Amino acid sequence: MHAVCKMVNFIVLWGCNLMNKTGIFYASKSGTTEAFAKQIAEKLGADVHNMKETDVDVIADYRNVILMSSNYFFGSLAEDWGSKVKLLHTVDFSKKIVAVVGVGSQERHPDSFCSGAADFFDKLRFSGARFVGSVNASGYNFTFSRMQKGQKMLGLCLDKGDAKSVEKIDAWVKDVKSAFSAS
Repeated sequence: MHAVCKMVNFIVLWGCNLMNKTGIFYASKSGTTEAFAKQIAEKLGADVHNMKETDVDVIADYRNVILMSSNYFFGSLAEDWGSKVKLLHTVDFSKKIVAVVGVGSQERHPDSFCSGAADFFDKLRFSGARFVGSVNASGYNFTFSRMQKGQKMLGLCLDKGDAKSVEKIDAWVKDVKSAFSAS
């Protein structure tokens, strides 16, 4: 149970349950993913958690979950996800709606653009989570990404050098917000 609920000794009765809220969980080395997380959070009214300072079990407090990471070393998650991504199986995702955001560079790493974020799907494939937030793969310029399945990206893929990032975030947030509120 969330600390605020414990503090005022509510049990889930008077709307103190955070299960209808959205939590964004990110890892960022240079601050780019953090900046994107805050932009998305502002549009969704979501809580933001830096995985460097957050335990995986905090995810259990949210029904709507956005997992974000920068892409490192040819397709790996950011270091602050580290062993924590391996602990995702300890959280019950069966009633959660999950969206994924990857951050990378199409120019510097066209052969692994945002591929690290695909690890979230690999780890949660059999968790019962309902994934939302796929986007059309057109408009990107890379040679390979594990986030691409056919003509779709499994989640939002952002490039700090892309002038259309704000447009992409706005369109994605609209779709994700609709999916989050529909259930």
